[in-house]
Amino acid sequence: MFFRYLREPTATDLMPSRDGFKYLEYGMMALGWVPQAIDKKYLCIYRMWTMFVIMLAGYLPVGLCITYVKEFSTFTPGELFTSLQAGFNAPAAFTRGVISFLNVWRLMELKKLLDEIDKRCVTEEERIRVHRAVIRGNKIYLLYQFTYSIFVTLTYLTSVCRGLTPWRVYNHFIDWRDGPWSLLSASFIEYIIMSSGVYFNQMTDVYPLIFGFALRSHLQLLCTRIENLRTDPEMSEDQNYFALRGCIEDHKLILKICDLMRPCISQTTFVQFLFVGLLFGLTMINLMFFVDLWMGLASIAYIIALFFQTFPFCFTCNLIESDCENLALALFQSKWIDAPRPYKSALIYFLQNVQQSIRFTAGSIFPISLDTNIKVAKLAFSVVTFVKQMNIAEKLKTT
Repeated sequence: MFFRYLREPTATDLMPSRDGFKYLEYGMMALGWVPQAIDKKYLCIYRMWTMFVIMLAGYLPVGLCITYVKEFSTFTPGELFTSLQAGFNAPAAFTRGVISFLNVWRLMELKKLLDEIDKRCVTEEERIRVHRAVIRGNKIYLLYQFTYSIFVTLTYLTSVCRGLTPWRVYNHFIDWRDGPWSLLSASFIEYIIMSSGVYFNQMTDVYPLIFGFALRSHLQLLCTRIENLRTDPEMSEDQNYFALRGCIEDHKLILKICDLMRPCISQTTFVQFLFVGLLFGLTMINLMFFVDLWMGLASIAYIIALFFQTFPFCFTCNLIESDCENLALALFQSKWIDAPRPYKSALIYFLQNVQQSIRFTAGSIFPISLDTNIKVAKLAFSVVTFVKQMNIAEKLKTT
């Protein structure tokens, strides 16, 4: 059953952390990204499918560029800005998708590390919290799937109803102006090509967010274990010391998980930051000056999809930093004053390490945070202001 990874927790049926990536892995398998999950006798066919999907996604920016060169004069302003939304996003989405595809092995390693850290969740309460984190991760994937599919489908349907192809991707074999069947055929081919590019983008956007939620759940579990240190009167000092050592090992494993994912997150987010402000600006210009009601709905869906690309993970990174601060506070406020010397020595070592927050950067340049996301989004208003002051929209309408 497809929705079994959204089931509520019961005492005898609790999911491990790795299951929070189940629907993401299904999506990656559909795109041909996970040959490790395919039976060897079908591996050759699967690799051919992988190459086909990559070629489809790679043709999207190429096809749009050819259209701009050969048919630029035939665009209306609304058609132009709708196409430019995809035109600027397509190379970025393809680049980010290829980076994610080349780093899929990190997902396999991540699941192994999550299995290790799950072994520390020995109480039923901890395992239920892990289970709920798994549900959140899978719900996030389904939310992104719905949002991105709505954008592609709305744009496709509204364009066809108006007698136009959705994005004007160059098609050498079918001229959409030759009649209704040519329009439907060319539009459907565009829909398939655009879907491959959009789902490349979706995998890249949802991957770090699900990881961020899984990371937060284990940071919070570690914080709870730290708060419980030396609170059980039945435990000896040796047992308390062993519990502290366990918390230190948990923290080391969390840092190892972050180091594993950091290169992929850094590269994909850097590419996204370079384009997202401009894409917001182009979409807002189209929405404010050129679109009708139905194309306006498609543009709104696109703005929501753009919002989903950067804001949730930037916000999650801020929450991760807050969780790290809570770790340090919990450790400092734990019952260590009357502890033996070895316990205090280990605690001081641990405190020095947890005071260094877990941070992610985009291209080792921009910190991934809400502050950076807001600065990037401001570019959209700069683009709109420039267009209004230069009266570009009115000039385009009259040409």
